[in-house]
Amino acid sequence: MQSFFLVKWFSDIPIAKKLYFTIGIMAFLIIIELFTLSFAIKTLSAVRSYVGGEGLWSKAQKDALSHLKVYAYSHNEQDYQAFQQFLKVPLGDGAARTALERMPPDYDAARLGFLEGRNHPNDIDGMIKLMLRFNQVKYLKQTIFYWKKAEGVLIKLIPVSKQLHDKVLSGTTTALETQQFLEYISAIDAEFTPMEDGFSYSLGEGSRWFENLVLKILIGLAFTVELTGILIAISISNGMQKGIKEIISGAKKVSEEEFDTRVKVYSKDEIGILATAFNQMTDKLEHTIYELKNAKVKERRQLERAEASEKIKQVFIANMNHEFLTPMNAIMGFAGLLQESEMNTEQKEYIRAIMKSGEFLKGLLNNILDLSKIGSGNVQLEKQPVSIRDVVHNAVAMLKPEVNKKSLAISYHIDADIPDLILGDEMRLSHILLNLLSNSVKFTHQGAVMVEAYVIDDTDDVIWVGFSIQDTGIGIPAEKQDKIFESLDQFRQNKGLGGIGLGLSMAKHLVDLHGGDLFIKTSTPRGSDFRFLLPFDKYTVIAEQPVIDNASNGCAPENETKNTRILVADDNHLNQLLIIKVLEKRGYCVDAVDNGKQALEKLQQNHYDIILMDLDMPQLNGYEATAAIRGEDNGKNTIPIIAITAHATREVMEKCIDHGMNDFVAKPFDAHDLDQKIKAILIDV
Repeated sequence: MQSFFLVKWFSDIPIAKKLYFTIGIMAFLIIIELFTLSFAIKTLSAVRSYVGGEGLWSKAQKDALSHLKVYAYSHNEQDYQAFQQFLKVPLGDGAARTALERMPPDYDAARLGFLEGRNHPNDIDGMIKLMLRFNQVKYLKQTIFYWKKAEGVLIKLIPVSKQLHDKVLSGTTTALETQQFLEYISAIDAEFTPMEDGFSYSLGEGSRWFENLVLKILIGLAFTVELTGILIAISISNGMQKGIKEIISGAKKVSEEEFDTRVKVYSKDEIGILATAFNQMTDKLEHTIYELKNAKVKERRQLERAEASEKIKQVFIANMNHEFLTPMNAIMGFAGLLQESEMNTEQKEYIRAIMKSGEFLKGLLNNILDLSKIGSGNVQLEKQPVSIRDVVHNAVAMLKPEVNKKSLAISYHIDADIPDLILGDEMRLSHILLNLLSNSVKFTHQGAVMVEAYVIDDTDDVIWVGFSIQDTGIGIPAEKQDKIFESLDQFRQNKGLGGIGLGLSMAKHLVDLHGGDLFIKTSTPRGSDFRFLLPFDKYTVIAEQPVIDNASNGCAPENETKNTRILVADDNHLNQLLIIKVLEKRGYCVDAVDNGKQALEKLQQNHYDIILMDLDMPQLNGYEATAAIRGEDNGKNTIPIIAITAHATREVMEKCIDHGMNDFVAKPFDAHDLDQKIKAILIDV
């Protein structure tokens, strides 16, 4: 009865709420999956710590026995002290285990024990939690069994070592006694070997068991998420289809002049409301044609609302792009100011990394927008001079932190036949390389990653360049290779690695956009070789023009900036501060206001040579403020105005010019470019 009520409730709520409900359920399941993944990662890290601890335990035991044997011959007190120091490692681990077996567990004693066992302090809490949570698991119980057994054998060594030490100190040790001590120590050493093997084997089995368990849980959760989404989508689709079919059937009958037709209402959502409205319409249709006209008016309004909704979506996408690029302007701008200040070599390297990452992120935002346009053919590739050597070098440099973290080697080779400059789209070429390189680094655990660029074909106007990204990673199964470039395709190995999805799909789209080809040359468990081929127009070097002085080339002399007054109108205070610092550093006098209304007031009170105008501001936006300035009947209505905004589209640029602005600067802006635009306008005035 209760389940029937839930089904009825779900069918009656609005479609939008159904979608929100579906998204909420999916988000909840994904959160559970993420928490499970976090728990799994921490537990696997603890297992890794035990594996490392076992190595330390075994080495310390071997070193202790070795030094005790040496001491039996050398009678050197330092050898005996070394034996005792090495013995602390297994004894410390044993003390930690004993503390955790108490009721309640003694956590402080356990931590001290693991520290004496030379375990890393950051790993100790995870090791304690693993011991307490999984001590009843077969593999861990078996590991503890071998651990205790080996520890019992080790404890036998303590009185023997003390007896040997006392004999040595008393000076009464005979050769026969020394030989007996050595034989006893060797016998204990022989006892250790099978126990150590059993301990390592059990720990390895437990690690593999837990990895498989985690993989099954994650696959189960992923399946649950997908199945839940599919079932809910099917439920919504069936409900909508049933209601829509009923309405279509009724409409067909009405078109045949069966005006007594009434459709069945299955729910109270929008489809049900539409069915009810249909019935009401047919009621009135029987009495008057006027109601039919009203229905047509209603239909037209629905179409207008749909068009308005589409327009809102387009504005939303543009605004989101603006909201991302506005703080990015501040980050890159202030980084640029730091770059111009006094810094050491290391700091300069950091700033260059920030600037390059910012440029890449800016390009990535544009590429995300491009991805939605590629299918409709609205994306146009840039053709600017590009150095393939620089693009490959920068891509490799950006991945070096991750490569160093994994102790991998990364290198590149550029064919000497490749020209210094070609005409191409640098950002999109970088994006292709970074996606493929990131994928190779991600799935390579040891070895190296190599990038090669070479000439495929060279004609009079076009040069075909091949790129090869080789790695020593885990490879891709043959049955997966045909689907690897499909959007959101997931590739998982037994070790629970992540997926290859949007990155390779994006690279494939961008390569296709160039008219090139992306494919897997080879892929085995010993590594992969991804290749893509791109055509580039050749770049013709234009002879440099003779240098002329500033007075004749459109650039204002440097000393003219000292008396130039600039008004900045921007509602973002970080952007205000950035522009002020950039301009003041170049000798300009700068005032700043928060909106177009304040800009008009400031212009009435003071003289300015130029205005930098943001477009999105409260009270009066940049367009309105510009129109108001141009509409004034005074000598200030011709003041140069430069638009400075994150809305860097051709439509916005044309709109700025139509509203009377003189030029346009896109955020994030380049300080040198902004300075040159200002100087060029000052010369023209």
